Amino acid sequence: MTIRSFFSLKRWAAGLTALTIMSAFSFYFYTDHHLTAMYGGHTKLAEAPVIAEQPDVLAITNVNVLAATSDRFRENQTVLIRDGHIETVSSEAVLADDIETVDGDGMYLVPGYTDSHAHLWESENDLLLFIANGVTQIREMNGSEENIHWKNQIEAGRIGPDIFVVSPQVANFGKMTGWFAAWTQRKRNATSPDALKDLVKSLEKEGYDAIKASSFLDSKDYLALNEAMKETSLPLVGHIPYFATLDDFWMVDQTEVAHIEEFVKPLRTEFGYTSENAHGFLDFVRERSDKIAERLKNKNIHVTSTLALIDSLPEQVTDLDSLLSASQLQYVNPGISEGTSLADRALGWLPDVNRYRFQDEWDNDRRKQEVEYFKNYSAALHIMFEAMLKKGVPILVGTDTNVSVMVPGFSIHEEMQTLNDAGMTPAQVLAAATSVPAQWMGWKTGQISPGFKANLVLLRENPLLDIAATDSIEMVIVNGNPFSRSRLDEMLQSVEIANDKSRKTSIKKWQ
Repeated sequence: MTIRSFFSLKRWAAGLTALTIMSAFSFYFYTDHHLTAMYGGHTKLAEAPVIAEQPDVLAITNVNVLAATSDRFRENQTVLIRDGHIETVSSEAVLADDIETVDGDGMYLVPGYTDSHAHLWESENDLLLFIANGVTQIREMNGSEENIHWKNQIEAGRIGPDIFVVSPQVANFGKMTGWFAAWTQRKRNATSPDALKDLVKSLEKEGYDAIKASSFLDSKDYLALNEAMKETSLPLVGHIPYFATLDDFWMVDQTEVAHIEEFVKPLRTEFGYTSENAHGFLDFVRERSDKIAERLKNKNIHVTSTLALIDSLPEQVTDLDSLLSASQLQYVNPGISEGTSLADRALGWLPDVNRYRFQDEWDNDRRKQEVEYFKNYSAALHIMFEAMLKKGVPILVGTDTNVSVMVPGFSIHEEMQTLNDAGMTPAQVLAAATSVPAQWMGWKTGQISPGFKANLVLLRENPLLDIAATDSIEMVIVNGNPFSRSRLDEMLQSVEIANDKSRKTSIKKWQ
């Protein structure tokens, strides 16, 4: 080889290396751009309403106040709010002439609702949707530094619900798979017990309020995560891993489980459930559910519901258009609803990207099997829920919001209705959306009592007579600051306008 040929080959190799590096960077930034869009990060910000100067003292007069037991209303009460907290609740209050008042005659005052399973992702406008629907607290179940930043802003006075930020899911993949999962799915990866300890300590320092177990932990690492938690003050919450058994679960100190579904999954694996053996599977769940529920009650483990989502799956499979038409799709972040194919349709709602839809290559038999599978799977969850309800397991109302078709804020009313239809009394539902999550999270909310934070919802109708009345919102009070119905409507309109400016796919078909 001549010297000239050698240097030519060297230049060619260098050029190829540079091209490969440029291609890799191009792929990374292209993909990252689409991932940010999928999580709602490219949607224009809604114009938040100007916060009026908060009254030093606010009184809501002549109002029916939900008792701390959630099972009755105390009539003709005056609730006095000072500096964002409830000062007195009385039927004999004497008010000074200069106190700002809201006449609650004929209306019903309840604590602000908590959605205990929410996913904000990068969808900042959802903060307004929650408030407009009376959701004054949320538990973010796959948190990020950005979510912690929003939490801090809200504590400083920004409009939005109080946020309990659970960490990203803690998983155990191989190094490359773990890197990819962290990038595309916002998970955190640890490949050894020591790495788990370091990760848990890091997450605590970053400001997360709890650590979330992923579905993607094997039995050994699930137990190792539990050991790592003993060096923190944080609770362990979330999933029961796919590769763990219920025996493993009873050995850990997990104080909350993110879905009722988590207790059906290991039974599904143990039984070998398919659409063809559904009847036997349902009997199997019935045989096991009471003992599971009794043990949950004895260990005081809280379970988050997310029943409405599971109930929607058969219809998402067969008639998604009807579900989208019935939803408040105009308020859903278009990046989330439009989704992307880059992450296996992970967050898409619309027919071409919805993760639950029929696949084009499926024949009629496969489609029938899919429908039967989801119908019976939903039935299994209801069996498990009935056992939990009978045994008195503490239930938290959660919606898995931003998963198709759970619209932020709006979905909590759907979930409460679903729980009522499934056997909960309205009083039990209200407690599961107010006082029970407040106690679990250690917040001074969820009751209308002196000393509690003034996060409240004023309703036109009585939710103890009809749980659908939780949506008859006349006013939402956030940290003592009142937002009238007209101001709440302004929030909704602002989000809709911002979404329309960011939309790439028309949704007129579903409006």
